[in-house]
Amino acid sequence: MQKGRKNIKITIAIALFLINCASFAQTNTALVTVDSTEAITRLREGLVDSFNKGDVDRLLSHLDTNVVVIWQNGEVSRGRDGVRDYYNKMMKGDRPIVKEVNAKPEVLGRNIYGDWGVSWGKMNDDFRLTDGTDLPMNSLFTATIARRGDQWMVTAFHASVNAFDNPVMRVALKKIGRTAVWAGTAGGVVLGLILAKLFRRKKNDPA
Repeated sequence: MQKGRKNIKITIAIALFLINCASFAQTNTALVTVDSTEAITRLREGLVDSFNKGDVDRLLSHLDTNVVVIWQNGEVSRGRDGVRDYYNKMMKGDRPIVKEVNAKPEVLGRNIYGDWGVSWGKMNDDFRLTDGTDLPMNSLFTATIARRGDQWMVTAFHASVNAFDNPVMRVALKKIGRTAVWAGTAGGVVLGLILAKLFRRKKNDPA
């Protein structure tokens, strides 16, 4: 009888141990999920802040060493050095193209698959060129992120704009329109001078 009670006690103890283990595992899973969410939020905030402040070194610290970035103009940067080279070409040096850029990214969706995930949304970005042109790009983006130790980093980033309706195209069409107007005006003036000269000659010719 005592032996049976002892077995029952052992069985109960084992059951309680397993229940506690399961509860601990669930708690750990919840903590990991919360930690991942917080880490990804910190990653996003760090990227946005460093991007808007032009802090390239801090921005690069959030990128994987083998990151691949496809920019709005179709150029591809590979690795942190490639991203730095692109930034310097566009915003530094003797003849920079972009004077200032600001963005307020809006995440429309995010899927997390264990140690990696994909986010997508709107950049709400605005570019001011060195010639004074303002380009509200309103790019769309896709970002692939992955856990690297206790941090999350960007492993790939792709930004794109509407190929059929974007500010760059509108500016180009406006310039073409202005050029056509000036060309037409100049052509009309030249034609008028030629015709006037011909009529003067005809008038001066003896009958």
